[in-house]
Amino acid sequence: MPRDIPVSNGNLLVNFDASYRIRDIFFPWIGLENHTRGNEFRFGIWVDGSISWMGPEWETDLRYRDDTLVTQVSLRSSALALELRCQDTVDCYLDVYVRRIEVIDLQGRAREVKIFFNQDFNLYGNEIGDTAYYDPHTRSVIHYERNRYFLVNCRNSRGSVVDYFSCGVKEGPGRQPSWKEAEEGELGGRPVSWGHAESTVGVRVHVPAGGSGTAFYWLAAGQCYEEVVHINGVVCEKTPSGLIRRTADYWQAWVRKEPRSFGDLPSSVADVFNRSLLILRTQIDNRGAIIAANDSDIERFGGDTYSYMW
Repeated sequence: MPRDIPVSNGNLLVNFDASYRIRDIFFPWIGLENHTRGNEFRFGIWVDGSISWMGPEWETDLRYRDDTLVTQVSLRSSALALELRCQDTVDCYLDVYVRRIEVIDLQGRAREVKIFFNQDFNLYGNEIGDTAYYDPHTRSVIHYERNRYFLVNCRNSRGSVVDYFSCGVKEGPGRQPSWKEAEEGELGGRPVSWGHAESTVGVRVHVPAGGSGTAFYWLAAGQCYEEVVHINGVVCEKTPSGLIRRTADYWQAWVRKEPRSFGDLPSSVADVFNRSLLILRTQIDNRGAIIAANDSDIERFGGDTYSYMW
């Protein structure tokens, strides 16, 4: 299955599937270490007593903002009478993936919405040996194995951070993952898990009648605890929206840095040319390697990836 709307800064690459679920996370080399092995990171909305995870029941429109590596995603659920407008990027300077979620009421009444994010890491591409724990210092959840660290955090527009969390284990015989708890609208607050570790975090968003509420989610990548804590501090200081703005400006300057003449070709051709340059850049490691394709699905069928280096 091809991947949609990849975002990258040359150290950290995040891929999505057609249902807007994170499926691949490469770090610190593009194409070498996939820390999900294609597992889906569930993203769900709980409202009016039930949850809906991103999937076929959601109408999706996955695009990028013009001349950027910032996504422009629209999601609509007629069953929930909600629309989501999301932006995703990997910061141009820091190894952190950032998402902005605007929740819009389509029913004409105030709504109390809970947004849940599930992390199903396989650090180093290995499903065993991971640890996930709640870090009270940063009020976040951290996954680590050896020198691979991922800090997970979220907050709403009022500054409230991680209203819900639980560190669990991957689904299997006699094992119930933490995302199953989220289907009840709550998380148990389990502070640590190891081995087949996974986790879920959540945040509350108040959506006024006919209006919208906003939340943010970010995933900092590093090679030690101090590194991801520093990145988390910068995100909190500069704000997720600030990082999205500066990254959009960066990529617009990058793709427009040289004047190009397209003659009498329509502007749509120029748009496709610029978009192609940007998508190609997501598959290029900062140390120079150009990767053929970073799609983990082929591994399940062919026993190999297509992350060959040119």
